[in-house]
Amino acid sequence: MTGVHDHTKRSADVGDRYRLTRIAFDVISAFGCLRAQGLPGPVIVGILGEHGYSSSSVHNQLVRMVHRSILTSEKFGRVTVYRLGERILSGFMDIAGDREAPTFEGCFHSALYSIPETSRMLRDRFQYVARMLGYRQLRPGLLLSFADLSQELSAQLPDMVEPGWCEFATIRPQSREAAERMTSRAFDLESATLRLPPLEEALDALSLNDTQPGGGQPDISLVKFFDIYFQVAEAVMSHPILPPELVGPEQPALRFRQLMDRCNLEYYLRFDQQLLERAGASSAFDLIEWLPSR
Repeated sequence: MTGVHDHTKRSADVGDRYRLTRIAFDVISAFGCLRAQGLPGPVIVGILGEHGYSSSSVHNQLVRMVHRSILTSEKFGRVTVYRLGERILSGFMDIAGDREAPTFEGCFHSALYSIPETSRMLRDRFQYVARMLGYRQLRPGLLLSFADLSQELSAQLPDMVEPGWCEFATIRPQSREAAERMTSRAFDLESATLRLPPLEEALDALSLNDTQPGGGQPDISLVKFFDIYFQVAEAVMSHPILPPELVGPEQPALRFRQLMDRCNLEYYLRFDQQLLERAGASSAFDLIEWLPSR
């Protein structure tokens, strides 16, 4: 491959059906807040009630998330216990604190595809699964990754039917500089850098410039706090850690994860006991499946 145009037309990576909405994120955050791997429906309803959601809206969202394979469900008598689906776990664990950086071995692993508008649902699902695995779009029809994820991507998708197609290949840039440019474009480093200052400012206000965590804005509500938490978590999921040899040691992805650490501390100091008590008030509390570290 000899080069890539500086200004390519980029379409949205993921169709609306697969975007992680705010309420879906708040459902997922309930697992992290309680440090649980399985939550009964009544507990989730109670936790999201603190966010201002009605019982019916939470139940409707849980059904949608099961249909989208974000959650799985299992009945225990009259109570349903929900667990995070496999495809969401990688992003969830990244939010939880994974810090492993890939290495650049001189080439990118790529997925080249063409899925027509008549198969839009398949295309949206393809892009969603690819993004969750770690691919990013360099240009329409061309995804890049630092690892060979072809088997994982193929295993999670139905067979492609004509006229759609997908092929996997490796792309070897002509120089290190070309690899750096391709990484910057595909993984949108410019956008990531622009997102950092307002998020850092918001966390500085909560922690008094990191000198007193929990000391700033003592009257902030749970909803307002999770407005910040959602933005930081979305940035973490959107910007995976990249090879330091291509982006330098102070890459935005690491700074987003540092902000996530600060968010987690702020949550623990401000709201942890409140949500534990809310969960404890549920008759289904004994069905919670705690993580081993709880």
